[in-house]
Amino acid sequence: MKILHTSDWHVGLQSWVGSKAVDRLEETRQALHFLVDVAEKERVDLVLIAGDVIHSRINPRIDALNVLSEVVARFAAIAPTFLVFGNHDWQGLNCWKNFQLKNLHIIERPTTIELDDVVLSFLPYTDYQRLLGVTKDPISAMRDLLDTYLNDFRVRISSNKANVLVAHAMLEGCFESERENAILYDLKPSSFPTGFDYVALGHVHNQMQILQQPIGWYCGSPIALDFGEEKDVKGALLIEISQRTIVKPVRTPHVTLKTFVYEDYSLSNLNRLESELENFSGYARVLFKCVPSNEVRKHLLERYESVVKVEFETDWQERGADRPVEKKSLIEMYRDYVKGKYPDFEEEMVKIVEQLLREVEQSETAQD
Repeated sequence: MKILHTSDWHVGLQSWVGSKAVDRLEETRQALHFLVDVAEKERVDLVLIAGDVIHSRINPRIDALNVLSEVVARFAAIAPTFLVFGNHDWQGLNCWKNFQLKNLHIIERPTTIELDDVVLSFLPYTDYQRLLGVTKDPISAMRDLLDTYLNDFRVRISSNKANVLVAHAMLEGCFESERENAILYDLKPSSFPTGFDYVALGHVHNQMQILQQPIGWYCGSPIALDFGEEKDVKGALLIEISQRTIVKPVRTPHVTLKTFVYEDYSLSNLNRLESELENFSGYARVLFKCVPSNEVRKHLLERYESVVKVEFETDWQERGADRPVEKKSLIEMYRDYVKGKYPDFEEEMVKIVEQLLREVEQSETAQD
C-alpha cells in the first residue's frame, strides 16, 4: 500500500501585511499541483490530508477556496482522499459532503473507517472551548478526552490489515510556527497505540519524525509561511506499508526565506546587503542589532523587491535589562480585569480572548 501524507497548506495566506504584503496563493497552488503530480506518478492508494488546508477559518477568500477545491478534486480523481479538519479550517468545508464527490471524505469528528486492506482512524482538531463551564480545567479534560479516543482506536486495530492514524494535534516536545494558532493542549507520544503501522500528523510545519513506535511523522507544510520556518524542511511524505513501513520525503518547490543580520545600518553594511541581495531571489528579512530607524525601514522596503520585513533588535531586548516602560496590551488589561472577578477561570478566559483576537486579525488580513 502506498500513501501520500500532506498537511498544513494554509491556502489563501497573505504574508507580512504589516510591512509589505505578499499574496502566497500562486506559490501554494504550484506546490500543491506538484504534489498532485507526485500522487499520480506514484499511483498512490490513499491521500491523507492532516488538516489546516485553508488559512482563514472565519472569512476565507473565494479565490483560495477555488484553488483548494481544484486541488482536492484532482487528488480525489487519483485515489480515495481523506481530509481531516485542523484548527485553521473553515467549517464551510463541510458543504463538500453534499456534492457526493467520489473518493472525497471530509472528517470533522473522531472516527474509524475500515477499507478492504486498511483500517483508518481519524483524530481531527477538537476545540477545548467546548468544555468551558463544564469543567474547571477544560485543557486537562480535553487531554483526557483525546486519550479516550486513542484508546478506542486501539481496540479497532486489525491484525489482518494495515492500520493508520491521521491526527491534527500538537505532540509534547514540538514547537509551533510563528504564524500558527496555538493548540493549547499537547499529547504525550506514549498515548499513541503501538499497533498502528503509521501515524500521519498535521499542525507542525517542519517535516520531522516525532514517534518511533508507532512510526509517526509531521509531513510539514508545502511552503515556508514565515521567517521562523526558513530552516524547516518543506514538502510531503510517501508512505509504503507492506511487511514494514517505509517513509520517503517529498520536497515541494517553494520560495526561499532568509534573514540577513547586521550589527547596524552603516553605509558599509548597507552596501554589503545590496551585494547579498543581488543574486537572492526569495523573500528577505533584514535584522539590525541597533536602535530602530523608520527611515532605514522605509528605504529598504521600497528599494528592494525581495525585502518584505525590516526589524531592529536593540541592546535592551538582548539583555532583558533597562527595558523601557511599556503600556499594557489589551490582553494584559483583560487579565487584570478577570483576575479578581473570575479567579477559577482566569487562564481559560484569557486564552479565549487571545484566540478571538487572532481570528479577527486573520479576518482583517483576508479582507485586505
